[in-house]
Amino acid sequence: MRDIKKPLSWLRRIVTSVWFKLAVAVCILWLLYYFNRIDFTILSSLADTWPWLLAAFLLTLPPFCIVSYRFKVILSSQGIEVPFRQALRWTMIGSFFDLAMPSSNGGDFVKAGYVVAHAGAGLRTRAVMAVAFDRIIGLLGLFLLATLACLVGWNFLENLPARHVLLAMTLSASVGPLIAFRIAGSRRLYNNTKINNWLLAKAWGQRLKQMIGAFNALRENPKVLCTTLGLSILNHIFWCTSLLLISIAVGNAVSPLKGLIVFPLAIFGGVFGVAGGFGLGTAAFDFLLSHLLLIQNGALIGLLFQIAGALSRMLGLPFYLGARHGSHDVNDLTSSPVNNCDVK
Repeated sequence: MRDIKKPLSWLRRIVTSVWFKLAVAVCILWLLYYFNRIDFTILSSLADTWPWLLAAFLLTLPPFCIVSYRFKVILSSQGIEVPFRQALRWTMIGSFFDLAMPSSNGGDFVKAGYVVAHAGAGLRTRAVMAVAFDRIIGLLGLFLLATLACLVGWNFLENLPARHVLLAMTLSASVGPLIAFRIAGSRRLYNNTKINNWLLAKAWGQRLKQMIGAFNALRENPKVLCTTLGLSILNHIFWCTSLLLISIAVGNAVSPLKGLIVFPLAIFGGVFGVAGGFGLGTAAFDFLLSHLLLIQNGALIGLLFQIAGALSRMLGLPFYLGARHGSHDVNDLTSSPVNNCDVK
């Protein structure tokens, strides 16, 4: 058995390593270029359409303020009160590390470290859960936007391939998790004596019970839940509009309504890429835009969109550098790691 575990452990370290992920991204980008899915000759024509690209970049900036306020609201629901300026700083630092680390969501771990250090003992689990909820609600908003666009413009989408499949996918991805969370957070389950005794007898059970309690604090306040979901939808409207302008810049005429359905799926594909979606995310753009919107330069659109997103995330660097000097919660990061979340 040990002989089997050693190779598996070695393989796991390789697959999860920084260099392996970067190599996969580079390989995929090269294959897209080799098979003419990325045609850099088109870039020469972008000099005439630079205002569209500039506008697309500028539209990636307001979302940082939107998601910062959303994060502030979520933290407040967990009993962690911070000013908007603090939430903005953490959001910008997390966004920068989404880019600086070889994972599109790597900044969540860094942001959680800051929040845990700020919250202190007794609220560490809620601090980590606030970061997790912020990411989950962001994804739900992404799919809710696609679902709403699909329902509102159903009669105008007759020429969109597989519109029934798209509606089913977006509906299950947006409403499905909300139903699942509602069941998992049911007070009948949460307060059941047998379930409680079984959970409290185990260390992981205590952690799970705290996580459910943190979720209930958010779920049982409809105003907060609706506000955060609304902010998530508004955030992704900006990102989808930016993507629409990039599509126009490279010579595509895309219906805004169809874009609001397909673009969220393409943006979601960036979750699986490296440092903002490069690689697998670029391939996802190419596949979805070519099959659903009949766009033949989807990989180039994805690449330009990821570059615009990367440039906007770079704005988090000054926040990080400024936080390194004289900030108590930064100095506490080493003594209050996320792994030591309080479970009392």
